[in-house]
Amino acid sequence: MSQAALIRAIEQIISGKHDPVAAIVQSERDRGFKVIRPGDAPWFRAMDWRYTSVASIDGNTARLVLLHAFEEGKGAFTRTIAGINAAGLRPAVIEPTSELADTLGRKGWRGQSRGRSFETRETVWRPK
Repeated sequence: MSQAALIRAIEQIISGKHDPVAAIVQSERDRGFKVIRPGDAPWFRAMDWRYTSVASIDGNTARLVLLHAFEEGKGAFTRTIAGINAAGLRPAVIEPTSELADTLGRKGWRGQSRGRSFETRETVWRPK
């Protein structure tokens, strides 16, 4: 990210014009991933996830980037992972919250840092 782009981003945040979900969607698109919103794929059900949720496709990987379930603890994540697997894709959770990372770790998932720049650095969690 150039210094000018960083300054513009900071100015938008300060002015209240920054839309973090739109920024995440744009970032995924800029990196060449196909953005999936709830209801766009059978495995990312609109009845499970609020519209602010974001997933993307990178080759054969379904990236769960921003998750906000309608009802936490009611199986949305489990159904989504089962649907991703049924679609022949590999699930990956990108930068999970510490609570979700703890849960993923208990379920045998492993996190790995990837990327070299501010725009591409992320921790990707995958099942073992």
